[in-house]
Order: sequence, then structure tokens, then C-alpha cells
Amino acid sequence: MKEHDELLRQAMNAYGDYLVQLIYTYVRNWQTAEDLAQETFIRYYRSLSKFRHDASVKTYLYRIAINVTHDYLMSWKHKKIIVSEIFQKWLKTTHTPELEMLHKDEQQQLVDTIENLPTKYKDVIVLFHFAEFSLEESSDVLGVPINTVKTRLRRARHMLGQALEEGELDERPHSKGNEGHL
Repeated sequence: MKEHDELLRQAMNAYGDYLVQLIYTYVRNWQTAEDLAQETFIRYYRSLSKFRHDASVKTYLYRIAINVTHDYLMSWKHKKIIVSEIFQKWLKTTHTPELEMLHKDEQQQLVDTIENLPTKYKDVIVLFHFAEFSLEESSDVLGVPINTVKTRLRRARHMLGQALEEGELDERPHSKGNEGHL
């Protein structure tokens, strides 16, 4: 057990802040994000004896965090997941104050558009572009084949592009019958 305690301490020190930020992008409440991060670490600790190290600890923790967050959101019947201020931090650039003002509206439009993406598309955007996971790591975290990640990423980018051109996101699912299978 002492070994598990040390592994937990290392994981919390290395990934605690990142997990809280990731979870906050979904729940938009710091206290809830901290609680869900704590639940993530509890589940991690409980599963250490079964963890085979097929994936990295980081990937494993992110997968647990996303599952914990989705469970939380489903339990409260959240229809839309709101993107956090973390996107603003990640999108922020080092321009002059004048250029910052010009880009602020564009950034807010992007954040608003990402907020309205269906969960499965938001997940790949957050993991790939903001958490900077590879396609393989994203596949591991989401528990879907890599081709599904590629497809969702392509569709999410397309949806974002369309929405930004039109000024709003079409929240209706695509008319293709297999959309729900990805």
C-alpha cells in the first residue's frame, strides 16, 4: 500500500492542476471541478492494483477524469457542456492592447462555438488541440479507435469552420444515419 500511496502522491503533484482545469472546461465551476478531480484520484488509487501500465499514467488519469466528468454531467442531465476560461488562457496571444481588442471578439466567438459542440466532438477538440494529446493518446483516453478520433476531429473542425462562417453552430446532428455510432 505504501507504494500505491507514493504513486498517488506523484500523480497528484504531476497532474492535479491539469485535471482540475480539464474538468472545469466541462462543468464551469471550480469547486465541482476540484471535487471531480478528487474523485478521479480516488478511482485511480482504487484501480492501481489492476493498472497494467499499457498506457501512461497521464493518459489513464485523463480517461478516468473524462469518465468521471461525463458521469457527473449525465447524472444532472446536462445537455450542453460549457467551455471554461481555460480556453481564453490557451487562446490568449501576446499582441499589443489594440490587437488584443480586435482578437477578443473572434476568440469569444470561437469559445462560444466550441461550447455548443456535441460532447463527442468537444472531447476530441479539447484533448487534441488544448491538452495537446496525440491522436493515439486521445484514442486511449476516450476509449475509441484512432480512426474514430480522426473522424470526430475532422467533423468537429468542419462544424467549427461552418459555425464560424455562419456565426452560429448548427446543433442538429448530421443527417447521416451512422452518426451516433462514432
